[in-house]
Amino acid sequence: MENNVNQNAEVQNAVNTALKEQKKKKKKKTWIIIAIVAVILILIVAISGGDSEETSVSGENASQSVDAEKDVVADGKIGDYVCKVKSASICKDWVGEDAVKVVYEFTNNNSEPQSFDGALEINLYQDGVGLETTFTSSDDDSSIYDVEIKNGVTKEVIKYYVLRDKTTPIEVEITELFSFDDTKITTTINL
Repeated sequence: MENNVNQNAEVQNAVNTALKEQKKKKKKKTWIIIAIVAVILILIVAISGGDSEETSVSGENASQSVDAEKDVVADGKIGDYVCKVKSASICKDWVGEDAVKVVYEFTNNNSEPQSFDGALEINLYQDGVGLETTFTSSDDDSSIYDVEIKNGVTKEVIKYYVLRDKTTPIEVEITELFSFDDTKITTTINL
């Protein structure tokens, strides 16, 4: 009987040793996979430019300062599109809060039909804090509707944003929605 107990103990030790070895191999495989993923991510960052600094569109239209309630000259090519901040004016939104109405001129130079919101990401900031979009009670203008336009077509698009105050300049940042490029157009609207 003592012989059976010794054999069972030896079998149990062998099983425990085998299980430990199997766990070590799994951990090793996991670390190898993590290392491979890390190397791939590093390569992607290196290939795409690697620096985290923002790249601005070069040229005279890359960054413009404009006054509200006046025509804006800020425009620029970004990817397959051209976007101009055509004008800006202070108004009231649907609940009576101060808002800014921004009129964009959007040109699609992509081979596929594309909408303004499907092509570009627009962010507005006052004192570094993002402005929320809103609408007015008189949104009867068809320019507010975001529809797809074909290659070479230009459409006026109107967006409304809730103001934090009526004096602080607004910074407009326009980037391509789906792009690995950090290129952006910046425009300042002086209220």
